[in-house]
Amino acid sequence: MNKLSSSASYRARVAQFDYDPTQPLDLQESGVEYRGDIAIHDVSYASVASGRVAAFLVSPVGGRQLAGIVWVHRARGSRRTFLDEAVRLAEDGAVSLLIDASWSRGEAWRCMMGDPEHDRREYIQTAQNLGRAIDLLVTYWEVDAERVAYVGHGLGASLGGVLSGVEKRIKTWVLMAGIGSFADVAASSLVRLQGIALEHYGHVLEAIDPIYYVPYAAPASLLFQFGLRDRLCPRDRFVNFAAAASEPKVVKWYNTDHDLSAPAACRDRREWLQTHLNLVPLSQAQTDGRDMGATPRR
Repeated sequence: MNKLSSSASYRARVAQFDYDPTQPLDLQESGVEYRGDIAIHDVSYASVASGRVAAFLVSPVGGRQLAGIVWVHRARGSRRTFLDEAVRLAEDGAVSLLIDASWSRGEAWRCMMGDPEHDRREYIQTAQNLGRAIDLLVTYWEVDAERVAYVGHGLGASLGGVLSGVEKRIKTWVLMAGIGSFADVAASSLVRLQGIALEHYGHVLEAIDPIYYVPYAAPASLLFQFGLRDRLCPRDRFVNFAAAASEPKVVKWYNTDHDLSAPAACRDRREWLQTHLNLVPLSQAQTDGRDMGATPRR
């Protein structure tokens, strides 16, 4: 394939994820709790299709112009998975949006999956809803559009790999235990798909496979985190996913499993985000006389 046709093919891949950014977000809040000076808002916003996306919006109290982070959990997780980490980063000066991805429904979601055309639409719609999550952070919560990050784990990391080549508002990516093929995701989670059925599944979803998008993440930076004792997928799938990504990137392995909750992994995520988003702890901001809280635009 020549360079021109390859470029045209990539533009066609990216166009699959287009959505109408003028459609109302219709942000709704059902409650808020506080951990000291940090507010945890229970919110939802309109999906690109039918229904709503539930999320936690974690922010310091009062003020404007902080960094923003979108968090997407693993298949066996929910918007609560990264809540403690988001609260700690709010103390550093970040507003976080933690969504309930469609796979937060657990077994009910897995029972719906397996038809390749359906699953392709499902992943595309989730990616579009994550674009709307960035819209919400930037336009409604008034975060600094030059300081937005994405943290994804497992399936959230694989989808992050797709978005890294599509969504250019993200400055830095933290991708935990992701792989580059949705057929490989299905092979490990949908055991009923085998043989010819799995081969057909891979053919249909190939156009949105993360491995074809992470090479286009630049100029954004990427941190890949993997567990040496992760048994959910062959290690070469992790290696190939990270190897395909553009520079600048850092790949780190930990003596842990798929959960990647080891203290070293948590510390590295926080330090990476502090550095790449130029975060300033609230205590330091107050000492310097800066207004570092967050107030939604009403």
